[in-house]
Amino acid sequence: MQIDAQPPTAWSAQQLTVAAYRLAAQSAPCGIFMCDSRGVFTMVNPAYERLTGYEAAQLVGKLCLDALLDPSELALRRAELWNPPVRDVVAVQPEGSLTAAHGMEAEWTYLRPNGMRATVAQALTRLCDARGNILGYVGTAFENPRRQRDALPLWHLLHHDPLTGLPNQELLEERLGLALERARRTNEPVLLALLELDNLRTLRDSLGQAAADAAVKHVAARLKRLCGDDQLLGVMRGSLFAIISTGHHTLASDRELALLAEVSRPIPFISSTLHMTASIGVSSYPSAGSEPRALFQRALLALNAASRSGGGVARHFDFGMQTQSARRAHLESLLREAVDARQFSLAYQPQIHLESGRITRTETLLRWKHHQLGAIGPAEFVPMAEDLGLMEELGAWVLDAACQQVVRLLAKFGHAPCMAINVSPAQLRDRKLSGVVADALERWQLPPGSIELEITEGLLLDNTHQVIDTLHNLRKLGVEIAIDDFGTGYSSLAYLTRFPVNRIKIDRALVRALSSAQKGDAVIRAIIEMAHALGIQVTAEGVETAAHARRLSELGCDEAQGFWFSRPLTAQALENALAPIG
Repeated sequence: MQIDAQPPTAWSAQQLTVAAYRLAAQSAPCGIFMCDSRGVFTMVNPAYERLTGYEAAQLVGKLCLDALLDPSELALRRAELWNPPVRDVVAVQPEGSLTAAHGMEAEWTYLRPNGMRATVAQALTRLCDARGNILGYVGTAFENPRRQRDALPLWHLLHHDPLTGLPNQELLEERLGLALERARRTNEPVLLALLELDNLRTLRDSLGQAAADAAVKHVAARLKRLCGDDQLLGVMRGSLFAIISTGHHTLASDRELALLAEVSRPIPFISSTLHMTASIGVSSYPSAGSEPRALFQRALLALNAASRSGGGVARHFDFGMQTQSARRAHLESLLREAVDARQFSLAYQPQIHLESGRITRTETLLRWKHHQLGAIGPAEFVPMAEDLGLMEELGAWVLDAACQQVVRLLAKFGHAPCMAINVSPAQLRDRKLSGVVADALERWQLPPGSIELEITEGLLLDNTHQVIDTLHNLRKLGVEIAIDDFGTGYSSLAYLTRFPVNRIKIDRALVRALSSAQKGDAVIRAIIEMAHALGIQVTAEGVETAAHARRLSELGCDEAQGFWFSRPLTAQALENALAPIG
């Protein structure tokens, strides 16, 4: 605000007074501002611009005073801001048509555009007409540097993650709220990306908490290097990072790929190397919502979708995810009831000895048929059971039901195929598993060779003392161990030399390659020969043609399983298949 260098020849006393007030406001060392009755700025002086970090053009006619304040503080003290305790009331004009209610000075926390905080002493005066109607406000504010220095360590401690030093969930939610307020005025997009490490729990179980902390700190440093000035990186909890991007240059798909690639780079740790992957869920304003809570919830839905698809990918929120989430919540409730009421059944898919043609074992397949929803596939409800901590109880039921079926077959035929039972990662990590198996065998009076436990190939990489001890305890019982889906992940027969494995099951994808490329033959031949050299039997999965069955037999494969031989059977159909002919 400027005044004329040369005043008019005849200024009235009132004009001189107004000019003096304006000049004083411009040169005052403390911040001075005026607002209308709604709290929207109508005037600010240079000191207030320096104090807040905003230019006058960004404030006057555009922002309300409370938009500059710490939202968490404002939520508790809003009434105090606009209706402070009145120190005194004076008439501004001789006729008393305008009164000023001077408020008490109080400390407030301002948030600057760069995210920094300032503790200021602020006094706000209400300007009212003769009837008491508020016409506007005039205020003063100045920063207390000593108070700022004293409060900074405690504030930082309360608003930052202790491991990484990044903003925590409370501060992230606050900054997202401010970003959305600005976006509503500027019509610019705001994007929220949640990134979570996929395999941190496995890493913690295998190498300990120190390794997990090192991984999180390395990832935090890498993400920070990738984030620009228009992005805020923070930690929601544990290994769940959040990135808030504002402006027209928000996080693009190539940046998402860069984040995933950066996380997957090897991390040095003492004498070993850590390997991490991550999943990303993304929501954005305005397409996914206009409030912080909605954006966080929808980014979490997208993150869950990315994790359930196997991890290592990014997913953007769409409203179909809410439908899926509602179904999942409904199924979780029904699943708890089903586990309590034992509303499951088993199907049995025979495994055929290729040389003799006999059914030597059967894979037990868990089935759930709800009376209203119908059949619900294991690919949908088994991961839910793991997330809900129900696999211990559900797995014990499967083991018990499989043993009971063996007893029925022995009573009817005098012999029974070995029952192959899938074991989830959660079950294998449970130290009680070998005891549960031993109790079931004793309860049904069955020899240990009656059952075989199938574990996924990825579990070999856990290589934890707990997993190794459990496998060795099971082998001591005489229970056989099979590696399922071999060839889909980290296939290495070197792993098999360290584990008590009886059988590997070649994944169906490799079996399909038998007819599509000569290399398919070579890979399967190598697996079979090396497995046999280690004393390990080989079963091929997903055999659907006579040509596949014949070629596998020629390559020396021991057993095969698939639709060419039999689809999954009910208990009665299995008995019919085992019954002697004639």
